[in-house]
Amino acid sequence: MFRDTRSILGAALLFSCAAITPASASETCSPLMEWNQFALEATVAAGQGALPQIRSMAIVHASIHDAVNAITGDYDTYLPTGAAPAGASLDAAVIAAAHYALTHLFGSQAVLSLNPKRAASLAACGLDETNPGISVGEAAASAIFTLRSTDGAAQANYPYTAPGAGSPGVWVAVGPAAPVAPGWGKVMPWRLESGSQFRPDAPPALDSGRYTRDYNEVKALGALTGSARTWEQTQIAIFWDGSPSAIWNSVARGVIAARGLELSSAARTLALMYIAAADASIACFDAKYTYNFWRPITAIQNGDTDGNDSTVADPTWQPLITTHQHPEYPSGHSTNSSAMATVLTLLFGDDPGVPIVATSPRNPTFPRLWTTFSQGIDEVIDARIYIGFHFRTSDQTGARMGRQVAHFVVNHALRD
Repeated sequence: MFRDTRSILGAALLFSCAAITPASASETCSPLMEWNQFALEATVAAGQGALPQIRSMAIVHASIHDAVNAITGDYDTYLPTGAAPAGASLDAAVIAAAHYALTHLFGSQAVLSLNPKRAASLAACGLDETNPGISVGEAAASAIFTLRSTDGAAQANYPYTAPGAGSPGVWVAVGPAAPVAPGWGKVMPWRLESGSQFRPDAPPALDSGRYTRDYNEVKALGALTGSARTWEQTQIAIFWDGSPSAIWNSVARGVIAARGLELSSAARTLALMYIAAADASIACFDAKYTYNFWRPITAIQNGDTDGNDSTVADPTWQPLITTHQHPEYPSGHSTNSSAMATVLTLLFGDDPGVPIVATSPRNPTFPRLWTTFSQGIDEVIDARIYIGFHFRTSDQTGARMGRQVAHFVVNHALRD
């Protein structure tokens, strides 16, 4: 057993790098992990925010899953697929499915980036364009992309003002940026019956003890200046300012590599994780724009208007990082992260028996190490308070919603 945290982290990081980086020319054909990374890079190059990024990753990985399982038959496909032709290569199917999905999502990246990557991937696997697996992958991706092209995501952004904006407890936009995705809760779910299926109860009343506790906690810990945060808590806050896709993708890659999953199971793991996150996003934003609860920045600056003598106003209070432009309740990051972590828990157990290493582009020199997936959820709940974005109840509610969505998705999608 490892004897201290530093030795665990060092060994885990060394293992993670060794597991993901090919050790020899014979191991250079690893298209699932390769195109998983290409997909994440493409979403970043396109400047996608958390919601569209998760949707894009779900499209890519559902396409890959269906392409692989059209050949292996190990798991149910998301959409019906035809019988795979003789000689269809699994590697060719993965490459073609991912490439098709990404070039249709990000056409401007095709010529200079995605097309050369496709050619290089095929060559590394000793394949060419004549392999029957190409048609399997493209057909699977075409079906997924066609379905999602009319899911309502393109219509989710529009001018919005919350009913009663300006009243105590009601969300108002802070700054000139447009509200983020007020229609995302109406996007067609992947597996949920509706965006409101797991809608939570309303946030705490402004004169309640819970709201008072939440208010004073985030006021003390989430402030830009004069905060009670420790140095480590500040680093944790910055770490979790990274997108859920980037953080949990790093976790999933490490566990898949450590477990040595065969292709069908690895493809299913990533597809389930992103489908659950995509549905969690829809469920979260359904609730956000149903309740329109105010953010800490507005609540604390206007604490003298909420009818609660125990919430003292600070008109100059600012969060550690600029607050996102959508309502507070429930926490989006907690919802999405919990959905992703719960999928991994359902597949591998809360303690997968291997080091869990998470990285974030927002704080790349501050990797996180856990022995259980639930430790990651506990940390993101705290992190959204440290950053000044959310009240604790919102984080806890989001985490519960994410768990509910993940259980539903795993029970109803891509089954064996």
